[in-house]
Amino acid sequence: MAKLTIDTLTKHFGSVVAVDRINIEVEDGEFVCILGPSGCGKSTALRMIAGFEHPTEGDIRIDDSSIVAIPPNKRPTAMVFQKYTLWPHMTVYENIAFGLKLRGTADATVRRTVEEGLELVGLSGYEKRYPSQLSGGQQQRVALARAIVLEPKILLLDEPFSSLDALLRVRLREELKRIQRRLGITTLFVTHDQEEALSLSDRIAVMREGQIEQLADPSTVYARPRSLFVADFIGDMNLFEATTDAEGIRLGSSLLRDSGGVEVDRKVTVAVRPEELVPAATGVPPEETWEIAVEQTMDLGHYLKLLGELTGVGPVKIYLPKSAHANVVKGRVRVTPTRYLIYSNADAPVEVVKRPHVVAR
Repeated sequence: MAKLTIDTLTKHFGSVVAVDRINIEVEDGEFVCILGPSGCGKSTALRMIAGFEHPTEGDIRIDDSSIVAIPPNKRPTAMVFQKYTLWPHMTVYENIAFGLKLRGTADATVRRTVEEGLELVGLSGYEKRYPSQLSGGQQQRVALARAIVLEPKILLLDEPFSSLDALLRVRLREELKRIQRRLGITTLFVTHDQEEALSLSDRIAVMREGQIEQLADPSTVYARPRSLFVADFIGDMNLFEATTDAEGIRLGSSLLRDSGGVEVDRKVTVAVRPEELVPAATGVPPEETWEIAVEQTMDLGHYLKLLGELTGVGPVKIYLPKSAHANVVKGRVRVTPTRYLIYSNADAPVEVVKRPHVVAR
């Protein structure tokens, strides 16, 4: 298909910097998600690639050829929007065929291509229906088919599933992944849904205030977020303010003896995923564990979610396998962090993987 290069792309709206010199390379056939909260600039970046906004600075290249000066309808891209943007007075067939007919494609080719597109998105037999006769998920499939039949080099999707219910979102993103892999089309997907990004993408670009905080594969972004913003935004994370001294890291009345080499007398943040707090094994001395006062237990099917308080530190979340329910005794549970990250400045965090010793004071 094609390679997409976003080079120092910038967009100003008056004095507001919506996108601030971002750089992304999407390789041929790769699926990249731009993930971030509302207002971070992700949709503006996508609209510049599609040609609906003009960059203030920077360049956009497909296969090393700049497309900045090319109007939207001439670019080798196709965009699927959050709103379905289907013509209500046209049938499904007519909606999908619209772009092909504008190109002057022969009727026989249009018919064959539309049929293939409908089959690809699982809507064969729906060609005579109107958008009002379709569910939201079906309408979004039509919008996807309309984009795919144009055979774009780059497929752009702007939060296409955000208005759908949770179960349908999961089903459609699975279908989208299947279609994208089958076609091998280079894809850039914008979302604020972290689960969507983690499940769909080959790589994730996490945006904040117009800039990219981290660009990496989903496993790396989840396991080693390079900033506190990413750590807090991706998945559930326990963040504890602490200080370092000659003995280790002090969290309230507790001490993590392994500080990962962070210098003393520093304010740090310790980040621990809820699943990395595990029940202390029988026989482990109490001073090597954290005691959590459990305030709420939620049964989430294959695991338990505990909300509680780490004495002298603050609120904590813990994910336990259901088999560990017996470890919660009289509203308290002793756990040990098996892995944690230490954030001391804007640089990448220090990762401590070995089981630490925790001494209650």
